[in-house]
Amino acid sequence: MRKSVQSFSSICRSLLLLLILLLCFVKDSQGFPDFKIDNIADKLKGEHSLEKRAVLWNFCSQKLVQITKPGSRGVNARGSRNSEFSNLTIISIDGGFIRIRGMANKLYLCFNKKGKLRTRFQPPKSLPHSCDFSQNLTGDGYHTFKLRDKPEWSIGFKKRGKKLPGFIRKPSQEPCHHFSLDLLNPTPITIPFDFNKKKNYLFNNSGKFRIRHKTRKKNRRREKERLRKSQKTRNGVKR
Repeated sequence: MRKSVQSFSSICRSLLLLLILLLCFVKDSQGFPDFKIDNIADKLKGEHSLEKRAVLWNFCSQKLVQITKPGSRGVNARGSRNSEFSNLTIISIDGGFIRIRGMANKLYLCFNKKGKLRTRFQPPKSLPHSCDFSQNLTGDGYHTFKLRDKPEWSIGFKKRGKKLPGFIRKPSQEPCHHFSLDLLNPTPITIPFDFNKKKNYLFNNSGKFRIRHKTRKKNRRREKERLRKSQKTRNGVKR
């Protein structure tokens, strides 16, 4: 029994050594992909960033956020649908963060050192992440935008549309930091997309999704022929 156990253990050891040698040979010959986080983050920078156009509706002011001019007085929550300053662009950047930019003036929404909102054309060198936010979803379905370096700071506005400091002083002010996000000109696809028949799927100038069937032309031709025949018969009866 002892001899059989020893022989079995020696066989297992030899098999393990063979497996290790095979793995080393494969690694040297083919190589493994590099899954470093830094390399993945570099690939997500630059051209790979996503942009979406939207408007932000504030819970307390019951109006839209608008970016009007550069400086500390260039942002408020008194906008409407008709205002061009209410149209915003939400840009995704590396690390899963976003930036909020006005479509009309290309100004970014940022925080200063004191935790107050302001608008800038670009973040300063002393505060490179002062315009970067994390977008979170609350249990009620609202969105919150917290600063990258200081998550305790978030975007908020008063009932009259004036900006709030980033930090929440009272629990009653917490809903004033909640927003509803509405995308501009979305293109919803409500049916499964067949890539083999992609020529039959088109988008209107307004951005709405529509389908073009080949059978529609046939039906129109049939209707025209039927109308012509009915007109001929009516003309013959009148004569």
